[in-house]
Amino acid sequence: MFARFFKNWPLRQQIILVMGCTILAVGLSAAEFVRFNENRAFERNFRDQTQKLVSMLSATSLDAILSEDRPVLDTTIKQLVDNDADVEAVSVYNENDEILTQWQKSDDIDPSLCMDFSHDVLLEGESFGRIDVTWNVQRQQADIRTYATKIYLYAAGISLILALIVVGLINGLVVTPIRLIHNHLLLLQANKATGELDIVAARELMDLGSSVNELGNILELRKQKERELQEASRAKSEFLANMSHELRTPMNGVLGMLSLLKGTSLDPEQTEQVKIATTSGRSLLTLINDILDFSKVEAGKLDFESIDFNLEDLVEGCAISLSEQANSKNLELLCHIHGNVRQNVKGDPTRLRQVLTNLMGNAVKFTNEGEVKVTVKELEQTPSGSRLLFNVIDTGVGIHQSALEAVFKSFAQADGSTTRKFGGTGLGLAISRRLIEGMGGKIGVSSRVGEGSDFWFELTMPASGSSLTEKAQQQTVTARRVMLVEDKQSSNELMQTLLAELSLATVTVPSGSAALESIRSAAANDEMPDLVLFNAQLSDMPGEIFARCIDADPAFDNIKLVPMAYVTEQVQELYPHNNPRISAQITKPIKRSELGSILERAMNENFIEVVVEDKSLEARRQAYSKLNILVVEDNAVNQEVALGMLEKIGFSADVADNGQEGLDQIDSGRFDLVLMDCQMPVLDGYAATRALRLRESTSGEPRSRLPVIALTANAMTGDAEKCLSAGMDDYLSKPFEQHALEEKIIFWLSTRLSELLADDVKELDQAA
Repeated sequence: MFARFFKNWPLRQQIILVMGCTILAVGLSAAEFVRFNENRAFERNFRDQTQKLVSMLSATSLDAILSEDRPVLDTTIKQLVDNDADVEAVSVYNENDEILTQWQKSDDIDPSLCMDFSHDVLLEGESFGRIDVTWNVQRQQADIRTYATKIYLYAAGISLILALIVVGLINGLVVTPIRLIHNHLLLLQANKATGELDIVAARELMDLGSSVNELGNILELRKQKERELQEASRAKSEFLANMSHELRTPMNGVLGMLSLLKGTSLDPEQTEQVKIATTSGRSLLTLINDILDFSKVEAGKLDFESIDFNLEDLVEGCAISLSEQANSKNLELLCHIHGNVRQNVKGDPTRLRQVLTNLMGNAVKFTNEGEVKVTVKELEQTPSGSRLLFNVIDTGVGIHQSALEAVFKSFAQADGSTTRKFGGTGLGLAISRRLIEGMGGKIGVSSRVGEGSDFWFELTMPASGSSLTEKAQQQTVTARRVMLVEDKQSSNELMQTLLAELSLATVTVPSGSAALESIRSAAANDEMPDLVLFNAQLSDMPGEIFARCIDADPAFDNIKLVPMAYVTEQVQELYPHNNPRISAQITKPIKRSELGSILERAMNENFIEVVVEDKSLEARRQAYSKLNILVVEDNAVNQEVALGMLEKIGFSADVADNGQEGLDQIDSGRFDLVLMDCQMPVLDGYAATRALRLRESTSGEPRSRLPVIALTANAMTGDAEKCLSAGMDDYLSKPFEQHALEEKIIFWLSTRLSELLADDVKELDQAA
């Protein structure tokens, strides 16, 4: 209680109060002791006077007491006490305690002002009566009160003087040094301390001052170390940024040229060589990205955002990006997002895509045969959002139980032979773990050697707060009966689930030959399927043979065929004679959101006509050719890459070697969009874009804003923001793919493209 009472009091006030109260209590106690002794002395004095009075009365009136002669006693008592103002009353009793006589000064006696004393009348030790004397003590009490008041005042004064003296000493010897130490600590906390603390006080306080000085020295050393670490971190960040730029710039040239070379006329051996070189280049790029990401993780500079995005598109997009690699190893790549999973969520799509791509890429890399499957399902609804479980399951080499704990550590893989056989830095899973934990989730793995692995992670993702609309989960397909021809069990099960979501009655068969027999039996019973979905790579017969068998039988005229394949080129082999049975294609990995519309289209269209004879393709090519793109790039190789990609897409393009040349060409006003490198001599991309925006704002001409897309080889935190703050509209990180470049340009020129497409379609219709 006392501690709470004194909690916010300064030490000086606490000492004054405690010392003052203590000394005052001691002084008042001493004064009370003096008063008590005075009272005792006062009582002894009256007792002695009473004894003297009784002695005198006994000496003069003993015979009268013995003979009980009252008149004599009255006369004697009156003579003895008449002149004593303090005697108030006298009573004489015989040996039988009977009153013989009583004298009192007045009839109105105040008992509170009197004190009674009694004394026996003795003769040779024998009592012959008793005499009671009542004294009036009013005067003595007044004297004692006056004396006590003087004593109390004296004690209080002495106590105050002593308290001030003691407080002054304590203030000088204790409080002031403590205050100096406190002020010095505050200066140390604010990084404003200059010099050391110098105090003269008790040994303990001087030791405390020395400790404070030592603390100041330690803090100064710490600040010096922090400055050195900050400088080292700045140098490291600058080095990483430079390394990122210097590595990505030639990588863009290598991968870009390989992409352009892939589109030329190559023989099979050359095509395979280009494919190997492209895969090696992408692997090198992955290693570079892992090292840069790990550097960010170690520096604690990972940034997370929370934006609205479509989860289904992201997960399926990750699977599609790895489909070519999986198909090259003859692996089945499956993607299943359960129907109760909300599509539009809020989170960090970039980091989630990075984790999924890493886990799925590892699964494809470590699986030689079988399948890789990614699933997403909802575990529960919480106040903060949906708790989702992501699984990436493979049938690969597996991980020994003793190595499971180490797989998420930096530079760790199952064993040394893994690195030698499959490559990699061992950083991917460590980075994934940091990313998942940074997003508030958890990650783990279960595995058995030789059977495969199941990497999983959980994330809580709030529902999107934007106006994004959910894609239709339940689409109407007019087919009455569907046959699924699939010899791979997992793919078969997934397709059955997706078809069930579309409320389609499905018959499944495990092979092409079994499917032909089943169709013939169904035809005999008038239960012919409307659609036949079949794996383009059936194990018992090629998809082309299966399609020809269906086409060759007149009884199957009403059947529509829908092959399921990884790349469109495989489907081209299925209709070399314009097989009208092929009405659509399902591209693996299957996108749940598009399955219904593909099957409905298959019931109503001829896939050959859609693929081969679509007039909108020609209109798009003509529209592209009317768009002029300016490439501002100082690196000759990257100029060739950008111009080659733009030419393949169909755009018209010019080039400028630096920002100043780019501004000069832009003044001509003939460009629809600018691809701007960031680091160039003479005038870099940032300064050139700022100058362009300034010209646009001050020209006074009604010219629309010219879109500028940054081509940056930097991949550090803040590089994208730096581009946008300079006035650029978007950015592409080098090295970039041709389809990514096309998507960016189409996005920013969508309005212009729509106008051109409408005009070109009209021209084509008129020409037809």
